[in-house]
Amino acid sequence: MGMGAGAHAASAQSCHKLMARVALRNDLGFLNSPVSLNGHAARMIVDTGSEGSLLSPEAAALFDTQLDRSMHTMVHGTGGAGRIVPNAVVRSFKMGGLEFGPVSIPVDALPAVPRTEPAVEGLVGGDLLSRYDVEFDVAQGTLSFWSASTPGCSGPEGWRYIYRAVPLQNAGERVIARVELDGHALQALVDSGARSCIVSTQAAERMGVSQHTLATDPGGLTTGVDGHQQTYHWHKFGMMQIGQEQEKSPVLTVAPVQDTVDMLLGADWFAAHKVWISYRTHMLYVMPVTGRTR
Repeated sequence: MGMGAGAHAASAQSCHKLMARVALRNDLGFLNSPVSLNGHAARMIVDTGSEGSLLSPEAAALFDTQLDRSMHTMVHGTGGAGRIVPNAVVRSFKMGGLEFGPVSIPVDALPAVPRTEPAVEGLVGGDLLSRYDVEFDVAQGTLSFWSASTPGCSGPEGWRYIYRAVPLQNAGERVIARVELDGHALQALVDSGARSCIVSTQAAERMGVSQHTLATDPGGLTTGVDGHQQTYHWHKFGMMQIGQEQEKSPVLTVAPVQDTVDMLLGADWFAAHKVWISYRTHMLYVMPVTGRTR
């Protein structure tokens, strides 16, 4: 296949500095990495779909954090309603050799986390991730943080196959990409914290997928960060396109999304690609894990 618009061959140019590379695990759709919190080993979900990071009450109590009396945070979940939670100051927040601290992080429980050793004690959100270019390689089990050595530095480092460049819109510390689904243009949040790709119920209805049709699809219940339960269904669409990459007959989760976006690009999509998010240049670089174009 020719490269076409939006496709690039990897360059030999080296203008990024690798700041840290840490292990990235995929536990039942939860992408998580090891962290050090004030010297205590833990794991955290890596969540590009969250504006900020989050710390469990257990970690806040046991890992020598201090209550931040000057800061509280409004936390929103799948139910849409928000609530105010306290913040804790983590003096040292390390991923590999990369120090993010001191940092003030809201304290709240996650409703569902994988069983890991050490335990998952929260999530790393856009407030920290956006300080760097971030490269996800779920297949190889790595998460890399890159810093540009020059203002004109762009594109992923060391990718050897044709990849796609997709413009991003910034929404605070989160990023949104344009996705075409069955010919409809959708705004998709790049969300490594979502366990699967999710099309909002409202967007599906606008595309002509009725509630009656969804009722015949398999599904179940899921719980969000606020403890609110939502019904979801798995629906087969005709074609999904991101940049120049096309996926035929994708089966996607359809569920209410309490956000301004139409869709979430979740962990299952991350697992099928190498993904480089450049918050600095507002670009998303994507390559199928096989190194082949679709």
